[in-house]
Amino acid sequence: MASNLLELRRAAGYKNANDFAEAHGIPASTYARYESNPDKIPMDRAWQLADILGTTIDAIVGRKAPAPGTARGEVQLEYDGLTPEARQLADELREFVLMKDEKIRAHRRREEERPYEALCYQYEQQMLSQMRDGAAFGELVAFDSAEAARTTFESFLQEQAAKKRGKHPLKAQELIDNRTIEKIMAAYDRTHGEFELEGMQVLWGSVDHGVAVEYDSAASGRGGDARA
Repeated sequence: MASNLLELRRAAGYKNANDFAEAHGIPASTYARYESNPDKIPMDRAWQLADILGTTIDAIVGRKAPAPGTARGEVQLEYDGLTPEARQLADELREFVLMKDEKIRAHRRREEERPYEALCYQYEQQMLSQMRDGAAFGELVAFDSAEAARTTFESFLQEQAAKKRGKHPLKAQELIDNRTIEKIMAAYDRTHGEFELEGMQVLWGSVDHGVAVEYDSAASGRGGDARA
């Protein structure tokens, strides 16, 4: 066991143990004990040595991890002792539980996603309203591509967040805003697609929102026209 820490230290370029100890603020006699009895190294010092040498605590103390499958827990041992018929029942129950677990997780994901989909819809309507207000009378406000629509919306979110932060924003608030925008854009990607309607390419929102945003491939890319 003593050779493991010794080899790690030498691999790090320290041929002499005293040089290593001095370089890292460890008393030479203390470090000598570590190399002789690595299983006696205190936990905090083991973490320090692992960080210094770029390895794990297991490597520092010379512990060998058990081979996969050799460490069997109490539940596994009980399963191994079941009759074949009981194992089949246990397997069926496990599949049922996993299926229910996935449904629960999916439901929770949807519950977490819905608020951001609502924010996405609200901000998109706000953006489109501003674009219509700035358009000339009778002018069709349209995006030239789905990607242009997405890019315009993301820029709009960034602008709105910057306005709310003001002239002297906190870095932490900017990070929070960026994470929120990422989630809103993920909602945008979930709720927007592209299809053809009467010869025109159309972007659509989710059925919940009931929104379709037209774009014309020949348009200038100034914005979009929403139709419920």
